[in-house]
Amino acid sequence: MPTCRLGEKRISYWAGGEKASEKRGSILFIHGAGGGQLSWSFQKGFFEKDFNPVFIDLPGHGESGGEGEEEIGRYAHHVHSFLISLGLQKPILVGHSMGGAIVQTLAIAHPEEIKGIVLVGTGARLRVLPAVLDGIKKDFEETVKKVGRFAYSQKASPELIEGGIEHLMRCRPEVLYGDFLACDRFDLLKRVKEIDLPTLILCGEEDELTPPSYSEFLHHQIQSSKLEMLPNAGHMVMMESPEGFNRKLRDFISGPVS
Repeated sequence: MPTCRLGEKRISYWAGGEKASEKRGSILFIHGAGGGQLSWSFQKGFFEKDFNPVFIDLPGHGESGGEGEEEIGRYAHHVHSFLISLGLQKPILVGHSMGGAIVQTLAIAHPEEIKGIVLVGTGARLRVLPAVLDGIKKDFEETVKKVGRFAYSQKASPELIEGGIEHLMRCRPEVLYGDFLACDRFDLLKRVKEIDLPTLILCGEEDELTPPSYSEFLHHQIQSSKLEMLPNAGHMVMMESPEGFNRKLRDFISGPVS
């Protein structure tokens, strides 16, 4: 797994596309709270055929070193430094949940460096129940199980749900707590309308963690946006409905932002 250094942090990532070139276009995938690049397992092989996809493990996540953060702005700073370090020119940023908050922050701060954005199962504000924050400290395993079950549609296979819970369990409690705290503090309700980039908003119709109303708000506020709802999918829409998700993302990249 390739790595790069951002100051004292060693950042792990996966880059697909052996024939990487500017003509193919770069896509950076940013995972959500407690996640990692494995959250995008169903996207790796699909997008490396025609694009230059890059999947990052945020600091403290997956195989990356360092600690997590408690502010979305700090994560956005790390991602921006990562883009510069890899020399990615005008990438498309794809962010899920907390990753979507990071993408929104970068779209406002550095729009000239971004070709387009994709916001997946996210919102302009991501409040977290106090019971979840308290639960991570008091009973990490049980809280992760509850959050993990809410992250998927009831139609998702038990194997997929259990795999997602197992993946979330690998995150250190202090890192997951920091992620959820960063989400709880995040609020761009009054600023999200400043985003002026081609934008695709994707959401599972049965998302209980970031309900479709969150995506609808983003769509109404971001003038140049397109909203796509995927049926029979919850918060982990890119894993629950990979074929539909990949097709809509590919069509967006190949269309308005090409």
